[in-house]
Amino acid sequence: MVDINTAEIDDLLKVKSIGRVTAENILEYRRKQGGFSSLEELKNVAGIGSKKLQDLKPQLTVEGVIEIKKITVELNPAEYDLEQPEEVHLVGSMNNWNPADKSYPLQKGKDGVWRNTFKFKKGTEYKIMYDSSSWEEEKHVGYYGKNFVVE
Repeated sequence: MVDINTAEIDDLLKVKSIGRVTAENILEYRRKQGGFSSLEELKNVAGIGSKKLQDLKPQLTVEGVIEIKKITVELNPAEYDLEQPEEVHLVGSMNNWNPADKSYPLQKGKDGVWRNTFKFKKGTEYKIMYDSSSWEEEKHVGYYGKNFVVE
């Protein structure tokens, strides 16, 4: 059984009838909504209707709603002695640390600070990447040393 509140993309891909797009949709819905309270809620995910849900139910579980925190993530380039980046993204344990799977954009404010608000489960680790189209390691804030952790 795969718990849809804690599964990562690789876990979901092992479930019969879930492909990459549906797995990504499940993770995105979970991130935006703060988790699932029932398997029936999967019908709100793009690509899952009543019939598909019936096929999935024997393979999935919801272990209960997990503790979710709403956090505004910010990157002030001046704090890191950076020139103003062209784009800033968030990547982390919410998607197996694979930026190619999914990253979440931050928006640049008029004050030059990049920010966005996310819902994370307690213990989630993440890092901020800037100008991340190339995914170069030296462009990761939080990559060297300890990653940011939701307390």
